[in-house]
Amino acid sequence: MSINHAKTPTVANSLTDWRTRIISALDHKAVLDTRSIFHELNPHLQQSPIFNQGLDNYRAAAVLVPIIDRPAEPTVLLTLRSNDMPSHAGQISFPGGSVADADHDRAATALRETEEEVGISPKCIEVVGDMGTHFGGMGFAVTPVVGIIHPDANFSLCPREVQEVFEVPFSYLLDQSNHIIEERQNGEVKYRMPAISYEQYHIWGLTAGIINSLVKAMASWEA
Repeated sequence: MSINHAKTPTVANSLTDWRTRIISALDHKAVLDTRSIFHELNPHLQQSPIFNQGLDNYRAAAVLVPIIDRPAEPTVLLTLRSNDMPSHAGQISFPGGSVADADHDRAATALRETEEEVGISPKCIEVVGDMGTHFGGMGFAVTPVVGIIHPDANFSLCPREVQEVFEVPFSYLLDQSNHIIEERQNGEVKYRMPAISYEQYHIWGLTAGIINSLVKAMASWEA
């Protein structure tokens, strides 16, 4: 298993302060708004350039936004997907996947997929809320579920799906100066996507957009 523990600079707010802030922000109605990040950034395009025609239906999915309760400061866990995966191969993402018939809600999907992909037991995760529906350019309607993970939780990666996991300090992600909009190109079509760079990792697309949604929700609640 490959895991990179993040550097953890000190932060002004206490951990108790942070937990209260994020739980209160997730309870705010603004965070439940539907977001179509691709169309927000590319109003000139009818659809994502990866599709030949518009989508009639999106596939329901859920991801866990895993915040690890580290003693120095919280960190956010992200995965680098295996190059053998049929979708999003080699990209950085949150643990998650399509909704199964047996899942009684989106939190159940996120917890199940997290255990399958990185081996974290649902018993080690405190679900504190979700962030509505995010429509991505790859045809998924994704519900991000925020969970706080005990720092002693064990990892056991599924090598077929996950190449490695790494952690980013939550304070780094909360700093909006670390969020950018970058231009990408598919064939002759240029489009814009959100992105965040951290050390050797480049987080972009829907994953970066979900992080941005959480940061904005916290900033709006505190304003």
